[in-house]
Amino acid sequence: MEYTAALFDFDGTIANSNELINKTHFTILEELFPGEYTMETVRQFNGPSLSEVYETLVPDRSVEVVAQYRKLNSELHDEMITVFEGVKESLTELKQHGVQLAVVSTKRNDMIERGIKVLGLEDLFDLVIGSDSYTHFKPHPEPIYRALAELNAPHNQAIMIGDNAHDIESATNAGIPSVFVEWSQKTKEEIAPYHPTYTVKSMSELTGLIIGEPAEQSAVFEEAPKQ
Repeated sequence: MEYTAALFDFDGTIANSNELINKTHFTILEELFPGEYTMETVRQFNGPSLSEVYETLVPDRSVEVVAQYRKLNSELHDEMITVFEGVKESLTELKQHGVQLAVVSTKRNDMIERGIKVLGLEDLFDLVIGSDSYTHFKPHPEPIYRALAELNAPHNQAIMIGDNAHDIESATNAGIPSVFVEWSQKTKEEIAPYHPTYTVKSMSELTGLIIGEPAEQSAVFEEAPKQ
C-alpha cells in the first residue's frame, strides 16, 4: 500500500541523539543517585517524556530536575546531534513523491526546529508536532490525531515511524499502521510485544514501503490496524 502521510518521531528515528540523551540523563541521575545508573541502564529513559521520567524518579523535585536536564541537553545539543544514514536523501525522495512529512515527538517544538536546522533538514517537513502542540503525550493518540488534522490527511493513508514503544502504541491507539526502525537503541525483541506493523533496517527500505515498493527484506509483524 502507498501512504500519503508519513509521521516521524524525531530523536532516535531522524536524529541520532541517543548519546546526547543518554549522557544528559546519566549526568543528572549520577548527581541524584550516585552509582545507581550506567550509560547502558539510562537508555530506558530514552522515549518517555521528561515529566514522566522525573515525576516517577523524583516526584518532589521533578520540575527542577527537568529544567536541569533541559539546560544541560541544550548546552550539549549542537555538538552531539547527528543525522542517521540516508535520512536526508529518503526524506527528499518522499517529498518528491508528494508524501506529506511531519515530525510527531515528545520533544519541545523549539528544540525540534533547532535539531532540524542543525541537521540541515529545513524545508523537508510540512509540520512539526512537539510537546507544545498537544495535551497528552504518546502513547496517547492525540499527537497523531493533531498531526493528521493539520495535514488534512486521511487516517487510512497515514503511517507512523519511530524507534520506541511509545511511537508504536500511539499509532495503534490512533488506528494507523506503525514502523519500528531497527537503528533504534531498542531491540526488535524489546519492541515485539507492542506489535509494530512493520520493521525496517534502513531509510531506503522505509522509503520503498511508504511509496508502495517495499523491499523484499521488509518484515511485517502483523496486518495493519483496521480502519
